[in-house]
Amino acid sequence: MKKNPFKMLTLVVAIALTAGCTSTSAPAPANNAAGGASVKKDSIVYAQSVAITSLDTAGMQPQGYPSGYEAAFAIYNGLVKFDDQLEFKPDLAEKWMTSSDGKTWSFSLRKDVKFQDGTPFNADAVVSVYTKMLDKTYNTGASTLWAPIDKIVKVDDYNVQILTKEPYGGLLNTLAHGSALIPSPAALEKYGKDIGLHPVGTGAYILDKIEPGTQVVLKANDNYYGGKPAYKQITFKYVGDASSRIAALKSGQADVIDAVPVEQADDLKSSPNVDLINVPGLQVFGIGLNQNNTILQDKNVRQALNMAIQKEAIVKTLFKGYGTVLTSPLAPNTTGYVKSGEYSFDVEKAKKILADAGWKAGADGTLEKEGKKLSFNLRTPDGMYPNDVIVAETMKSQLKTIGVDVKINKVEKSTFWDGIKVPQAKVDFDMVLFGYNPSHGNGGIQLDALFATNPDAAKNPPQWNFNWYSNKAVDELIQNANKEVDQQKRTQLMGQAEKMIWDDAPYIWLYAKNNIAAKAKSVDGIKVLPVVFTLVHEAK
Repeated sequence: MKKNPFKMLTLVVAIALTAGCTSTSAPAPANNAAGGASVKKDSIVYAQSVAITSLDTAGMQPQGYPSGYEAAFAIYNGLVKFDDQLEFKPDLAEKWMTSSDGKTWSFSLRKDVKFQDGTPFNADAVVSVYTKMLDKTYNTGASTLWAPIDKIVKVDDYNVQILTKEPYGGLLNTLAHGSALIPSPAALEKYGKDIGLHPVGTGAYILDKIEPGTQVVLKANDNYYGGKPAYKQITFKYVGDASSRIAALKSGQADVIDAVPVEQADDLKSSPNVDLINVPGLQVFGIGLNQNNTILQDKNVRQALNMAIQKEAIVKTLFKGYGTVLTSPLAPNTTGYVKSGEYSFDVEKAKKILADAGWKAGADGTLEKEGKKLSFNLRTPDGMYPNDVIVAETMKSQLKTIGVDVKINKVEKSTFWDGIKVPQAKVDFDMVLFGYNPSHGNGGIQLDALFATNPDAAKNPPQWNFNWYSNKAVDELIQNANKEVDQQKRTQLMGQAEKMIWDDAPYIWLYAKNNIAAKAKSVDGIKVLPVVFTLVHEAK
């Protein structure tokens, strides 16, 4: 008898999805794999590209980023939250206001809310949890976001104040971040460091089972203050291979998937039972240029490198149009984004800039000056970012057209970070392919993290200024912007900083990638936020 290959594929995916599970049956299909009518279920499966190892909101990102936060948002609530346009909306706080000096933020809390262990949510809970988050040894995952806060004060049972050390315009971004989700203080007391395996919040779903590295199963919180959830159960299941996730969605073994490769996005878009979700993201990519390299200290060289790259072609060809060419150090939709300019593709202009700066072609075609070749080593992670090695190879090819020689150094993603965040004297690269994702949505924090002058050349960069860029005027603008609580004035200050940084060109500016997920047509209410998270707890 001739075997049915579609049936065999469905069986293989079902086995992959249920591997390691204690459940005796695979999840029911979200829809008819053969193209029939959708069937509404009482449970859904979200196949994630990254495994969840912990649900500790104060833990390091290896809890599974972004997957850990995606499940945490279903279990916990914070005071405020992002909508899908990154506007701030009430969550456990019904309203808030800021003092005239910008240093005291007052929050009125929801009443009659209980944690999933039955203990009341109130001001004491907020003060207890958020005070812990000010301790760097406790808040190991996001301490820089919380550093501007001085203390949290109880006014009465349902009113709290958050006092900042200086006026701080980015506070709401911090409070909408996953690290500001509020666990039950009683559960924290009971489980201590193991809270990540025993999460208790006020959210729409309650932990039913966690198998770190494999799956997390949540059940509906029938007492949720926001109303009874639409589904009785949500399973977050690790399926690392993109093709397996897509096959699972098409066959009905999964209802939602994340991290759809751009090469397969159009195919999914045309699938009859699938909706593609395509959202411009905030993660910006570029080639960081080592400011310790005497050749790269010349702004003319850095600007010429930018002009040699066909950025639009990269987005169109390597990312199938699912991305945006940068026009600022920040991606559009980031708080504080201001268009700063463009480095249009212009090989002849780039060559002229380099020639005017004294660079002449040598015997092998590589430009030379005073005995030095215009030659750089480009470090790239291998398999950490979409098409990372291919992008690096494209950089090499395009820079060669203006006489620049590039040697590519591929690095395992597990060691990539430690290799670039080193003291100034130990920097051993000229260029680095790097992508920064502001999961807080705060452009002020992003500018500070990537472009503020590092405080001590003998130590590792405290944030992500691994190429040791420094501009005192930029430092002052970033500091002033972060102290400004008037959002219009804050954006004006940030815009000035962005334009200076853009002109300085400490990066070859490339693109912001889109966040691409997909879902079964039978499932509504899935949100993909520009900050990267795919949220399924409001599914209908």
